Amino acid sequence: MLRNSTPAILSVVSSFLLFNSTSVLAVEPAAVPLGEMNFYPSLNFATGHDDNILAEETGEKSSSVTRITPNFLLEAETDNTLYRLNYSIEKGILHSSNSDNYLDHNLTGTANIIGNSRNRIDLQVSTIKGHEARGDETGSATATDAPLKFDLNSLQAIYTYGGEEAKGQVELRAAYEDKDFTNFSSVTDSRDFDKISFGAQFNYRVTAKTSALFQATQNKIDYDDSNKDNTNRRFLVGATWEATAKTSGTVKVGWADKDFKDSSLKDTDGGTWDASINWNPKTYSTFIFSTGQEFGESTTADSHIDSSNYGLKWNHYWNDNLKTTIGYTLVNEDFSGSTQDDDTKTLLLGINHETRRWLNLGLGYTMVDKDSNVTGGSFKKNILMFTVQGSL
Repeated sequence: MLRNSTPAILSVVSSFLLFNSTSVLAVEPAAVPLGEMNFYPSLNFATGHDDNILAEETGEKSSSVTRITPNFLLEAETDNTLYRLNYSIEKGILHSSNSDNYLDHNLTGTANIIGNSRNRIDLQVSTIKGHEARGDETGSATATDAPLKFDLNSLQAIYTYGGEEAKGQVELRAAYEDKDFTNFSSVTDSRDFDKISFGAQFNYRVTAKTSALFQATQNKIDYDDSNKDNTNRRFLVGATWEATAKTSGTVKVGWADKDFKDSSLKDTDGGTWDASINWNPKTYSTFIFSTGQEFGESTTADSHIDSSNYGLKWNHYWNDNLKTTIGYTLVNEDFSGSTQDDDTKTLLLGINHETRRWLNLGLGYTMVDKDSNVTGGSFKKNILMFTVQGSL
């Protein structure tokens, strides 16, 4: 079975699946004072059913699923800096397949430093001990007998010059990621990588609520045991606006290229875009349209994947405490160097009730339908989850 791992499909599909493990409406936890700091504990609990846990085309295996996620946030503030340290654990239990159980850890620290009205620095460092489930878009379900485990360490710094009301604003970004898989080396060795990213964006205020933007980014990825080392660049122009109380959004279009260090792999370039548009016909009802394109990474023999995505979501508050969500996405993946072409459709239906300040209840249904022109590459799955999010 051919599978793949691209940022486009993982980010789009996982954002839909996230609804099933955490409540859309955030609780408002009460602070526990610890000297000069505040401590915010919370707990997410999700339970439900997945009718195709290995994302197989035939011979689907179903299971009841439970996820338990305690979260601990420590916060401190000085005159010009906000510090946060967040630690979460997620225990996943697949009751019909204990070999697919997992325990993930995520530790993230941030510092938001405001030098003055024109200068701001945002720093983030994180370390994740995570997993990739068997049958995800990351490899054949039969290639291993348990989830793939990985360590992901990252650093990010953002410097912003220019106040919120300034005519012009400059944003500079730098980031580093190091991902290492820790089991099944025969499957995962070629996927360990280091990634260095740089970016710059200039915003020019055209009117009080509309700004033109110019953006350039570069990502350099070096694999530990693969010839797919490459540099990906994107150059985008566009606009961001809040034209009225009913519409807002950001649209960017431009050019991207992906250059491989190994001359035997084919470089690529072409048009690229990112867009997110919000329409609020009522203050309590929001439609969100999003779309994007990128040249993503591939875990198959193909050098890369040309990915495009389209999504539409409707959030509606029936009252102050009750919210429903309906969403749909389509992700197309065209594999370079082969005839493989995949379309993945995801449907989300959800309802959340803010029962108390400290308690949210949610019920979500997710359908994923992947259509591939390669044998064994297609699958369908249905997930139904009930969630409880609580805090002090």
